[in-house]
Amino acid sequence: MTARYGFAAHPDALLDLRRLPEEIRDRALLELQRLVHGEGTAHPLRGALDGAHKVVLDPEARWRLVVEYRDTRYDLHHDQEVFLIAAGPRRGYTVYRDAQLRLGRINERDAPSPEQLAAARARSPHALRARNGRQAAASPRTELHRAAAPAHNR
Repeated sequence: MTARYGFAAHPDALLDLRRLPEEIRDRALLELQRLVHGEGTAHPLRGALDGAHKVVLDPEARWRLVVEYRDTRYDLHHDQEVFLIAAGPRRGYTVYRDAQLRLGRINERDAPSPEQLAAARARSPHALRARNGRQAAASPRTELHRAAAPAHNR
């Protein structure tokens, strides 16, 4: 049987394959072989992964491959290749987020809102910070507690 496509993989995708449960890994390798021979089925993705395709690896649809058909860079025998971007669980969209990061794409729905960014950048008034050997000023509430404390506790 002659391969219709070449094959290449993102280096992290190869690590993904190693981390898969053995049964799922075996199925993933078979699916990749089928894709390379032009026999497998990969479903197109949209949004931030437009142009990529998903391959479902199990009947429960818990495990996925994310691949891309692209022009071959180094293979002299094929014009196109199946490029493995990510392999992993669908749960929490893990495999899709990994694929987005590896392709340098951002999903607008995953981007934080301006309010979330402001909250993440804000400092808690209750946090003490050491800088140049000094601690940040205590909050007004702490000052009230110190003033109310008996002198022998100070």
